[in-house]
Amino acid sequence: MIERLAREAARSSAPTSSTLRTPRIRDPRCESDRAVATDQIVEGRLLRSRSGALVAALSASTLATGVTQISVPLELRQLHASPTETGIALSMFGLGMFLFEWVWGALADRVGYRLPLVVSQMLYAGGIVLLASARSVPLIAVSYLLASGMMVAAGPLGRSFLGTTLPPRLRATGLAFIASQWIVAGAIGSGVGGQLIEHFPIRNVLYGASVLPLIAALLLLLVFSGYRETRGIWSQGGEEPAPVPAARGESFMRVMVLTAGIVLLFEIGSGGELALLPLLATNQLNMSAASAGTVMFIVGLLAGLLLVPGGMASDRWGKRRTMAIGGVLSAAGFVAYAVAGSFWAVIVGAALRAIGSALVWPAVTAWISESAPHRRHALAMGIFGEFENLGVTLGPVAGGLAWSAAGIQAAFFTYAVTAVLVAVVSAIAVSGRVRAPGPVGAIEA
Repeated sequence: MIERLAREAARSSAPTSSTLRTPRIRDPRCESDRAVATDQIVEGRLLRSRSGALVAALSASTLATGVTQISVPLELRQLHASPTETGIALSMFGLGMFLFEWVWGALADRVGYRLPLVVSQMLYAGGIVLLASARSVPLIAVSYLLASGMMVAAGPLGRSFLGTTLPPRLRATGLAFIASQWIVAGAIGSGVGGQLIEHFPIRNVLYGASVLPLIAALLLLLVFSGYRETRGIWSQGGEEPAPVPAARGESFMRVMVLTAGIVLLFEIGSGGELALLPLLATNQLNMSAASAGTVMFIVGLLAGLLLVPGGMASDRWGKRRTMAIGGVLSAAGFVAYAVAGSFWAVIVGAALRAIGSALVWPAVTAWISESAPHRRHALAMGIFGEFENLGVTLGPVAGGLAWSAAGIQAAFFTYAVTAVLVAVVSAIAVSGRVRAPGPVGAIEA
């Protein structure tokens, strides 16, 4: 499958009549100022574009995901599930994403973005209804798997849509924008869901949350009203835009291997942070559950708010620099967690981690998006997402092994090592900045 994507990338990057024209000679002293002015104009149009509307429409669905993620563990506790049963049931969320993400990407490459996005939201609503009506741990596990498999469609399809419609110099910013929406809206959904559960039965809260994906489906129909596919099999004359020019010796296969390795290493730390940070706060620092919840909310909020500035930094300063710095800052954040002795020390670690994530994630996502062939773009983004899912799954396992061997602090030192590896790989293997000029009005209207 990856070899097929590599062949598609090679064909789409072949020279055409438009790329063989003699380039105009430009004054390099004027290019920087012109590029900055163009960026400011294009960034101002992002929120008013179809891409911005897509991100806004998906936020309703992400709120439902946040409600679900706080409701399911509490429902399992009410059913008196054992720790093993609870762990298996909660792992179905990651398994569902792993099984279905590439499927949605492959489907979008054949039928377009609109139908899979709308249908997946309707099926996601049905999955939440099944989850609310489940009365046993096995049924909750199966329903959670199906719901997450439908929910995950927004990942590869949303990234692919932004990656194929935004101009190159705004691509990392746009991809950071949608990632920020997922994090912030999910954190808000979890917070609101927790408050609702204090006053209403969990099943009723889930039934209410099932309406949100239906709202997202209706909004997506409006977003794609009048939209026509122009990539891949829908391109005129069988030609499609070539990927952004790569550095010498760089191919799609090389970019896929490097980005997969980077995101796998990085998500091992992120997945472990989500799983073990509450336990570090309560077990090691003797914080209350409310304080641990506050820490997790701050972690999510900081990460979400900083992603867009991080994407802008990648667009302007280059991927190698931002990814290397981001890996170092993430490692420093994990070390701060490990040696923290107070609430505010944990917050310092959270801030460092948020800045590091904001520098790494948009850059690596934009890099694979730029290199993927448009004809199989959604599938490529789906395969890329599978390595993210794998890292999130391996993170708690690796941290648990380190914890059992040398204490919970050892888990965060382990995550610091993976972040350092991200910085090293980025500094050595990532190509220098590649910036292709694009027209000011290149955003999808």
